[in-house]
Amino acid sequence: MKKDDVLNLVFMIVLGAFGGLLAVFFCFKGNTGLFSPLVINQTEERVYIDQNTALIDSIKETKKSIFSVNSFSGLILTSDGLAVTLADNMAGRGAVVCLVNNEEVPCQVLKKDFNQNLALIKIEKDKLSSMGFFDFEKMETGKRIYVLSLLSSGLLSVNEGIVKSFDSELIKTNIREVESINGSPVFSVDNRIVGLAFKEASGFVSVIPSSLIRSFAGL
Repeated sequence: MKKDDVLNLVFMIVLGAFGGLLAVFFCFKGNTGLFSPLVINQTEERVYIDQNTALIDSIKETKKSIFSVNSFSGLILTSDGLAVTLADNMAGRGAVVCLVNNEEVPCQVLKKDFNQNLALIKIEKDKLSSMGFFDFEKMETGKRIYVLSLLSSGLLSVNEGIVKSFDSELIKTNIREVESINGSPVFSVDNRIVGLAFKEASGFVSVIPSSLIRSFAGL
C-alpha cells in the first residue's frame, strides 16, 4: 500500500470517529434527562404511612364503643348504655347478656324494627365510651371507611375500604368479608359513626346509614 493511501485511510478513520463523537454529543444534548440525577419520589409512601397511622389511631378509640351479644357485634350510642345492633341478631329475645369491655353485663331489648333491621338495646352500665355520628350530608363516593367487629372468638377484626355508592337508606362498599360481621359498626377514620354493617350474599359489605340509626334511637 502506498504511503498516500495509508494517510488517506488514517484520515478517514479519524474523521469518522470525530463525526461519531459529534453525533453522540448533539443527541444527548437534547435529552439531558438521560443524565439527570436519580430522584426517589417518597410522596406515595408517605401518604400510605400517614393513612395507616390514622387508621390505627382511630381503632384505638372506636374499639371502646363496641359490644357483643349472641356472638354478634353492636355499637354503643350513649355513655349511659343506649346501644344498637341488627334486629336479625336479636330475633325472639328480650333480656340478654352483653359483653362490654370483656365484662358480662345485663341488657334489655327496648325495641326492634325488622323493616329497618335495627334493634335498640339498653346496657345496664354507665360511663361507657361512645363516638359521634358522621354527618350523612357530607357523605361522598370514595370515602375511606372501616368495619370493626368482635368475632365469636373474642378477637377484634378490622376491614377497610371505600364507599362505592350510597343513598339515604343504604351505603354500598368495596369491602368483602368471610367472617360474620352483621351488626358491626362502621367508622370513618376520624372516629365518626358511619353506620352498621351487614354482609350481602355476594360477600360484599353494605351499611345501614347513621342517619337512620339516629332517627331509630331518637338521638
